[in-house]
Amino acid sequence: MAKHIVIGGGSGFIGSELTDKLRARGDKVTWISRTPGDQKITWDELRRDGLPECDVVVNLAGKHILDLSRPWTDAYRDEVIRSRIETTEALVQAINASTVSPDVFISTAGKCFYGTRELADGEAPPELDEYSEPMGIDFPAELVGLWEAAAEGVDTTRLRHIRLRIGVVLGKIERKSYLLRFWRIGRARGFLPIIRLPFCLGVGAVIGKGTQVFPWIHIDDMTGIILHVIDDPETEGRYNAVSPGIVTNRVFTKSFSKYLRRPILWAIPEWLVKAVIGDERSSILLKGQLVRPKRTIESGYKFEYSEIDKAMADLVKITF
Repeated sequence: MAKHIVIGGGSGFIGSELTDKLRARGDKVTWISRTPGDQKITWDELRRDGLPECDVVVNLAGKHILDLSRPWTDAYRDEVIRSRIETTEALVQAINASTVSPDVFISTAGKCFYGTRELADGEAPPELDEYSEPMGIDFPAELVGLWEAAAEGVDTTRLRHIRLRIGVVLGKIERKSYLLRFWRIGRARGFLPIIRLPFCLGVGAVIGKGTQVFPWIHIDDMTGIILHVIDDPETEGRYNAVSPGIVTNRVFTKSFSKYLRRPILWAIPEWLVKAVIGDERSSILLKGQLVRPKRTIESGYKFEYSEIDKAMADLVKITF
């Protein structure tokens, strides 16, 4: 039976991909957006008029913490926090006030919940799953904690509450080459646009030491997990949306460069990363978490892309 799904942040990378898959199977999708439009409601309309009758609510709203077009100032820091907390609180209030409750509320946050800490030379990073407590607290971990807390007020006596902790989502990238001409950069979405330009300029690099763990997930598995928890009435609680084939930054970078056919020429020093993106959010790139999707796999979800090379082979395209 077709469902009506309301998505906060539906126009974003994950939201738009999820929307395509839902509509392809016959579901109705309504976005909650900052701007009005067809098959949309605005956040102001949600607060004023309440939640439209629906089967599922998915919240993907929030400004990208690694938006390199925005300098990391106190103002932007507060904007990132508000974009997550206020939208989540608005949805929780609307769900709780609804006459007819949806069946499922899917709130999302980041794998940064687990925090970071300095590892001794040769020390293996601890394995972290849905049952693990944070191994350290930094700003991204604090942000996720606030984000998840905002979702906890939803009335779970009326619906299933799914809490997804999402890794670095990888989308498709296209490199267009032309005989006897410089090749030019194609389109990409997700994390890869942030790192592709240096590779396209021939100065691709490992980030920092390169030994930090890099929790990634292919966009098809990201949307696949959301569809899985929507459809399976036995799912509830926390699930890690990360690939089981976690690699280090160096292994990830080598795979990306191989399929993009561009060299790795250097390693970006940690001080430069901090100078460019700010110390508070630098831990996202310089430190990692060995996150395992334990409950996700236990729930019966089958990953399509559990190996980084298979993911890159699908995502990175070169056309002539």
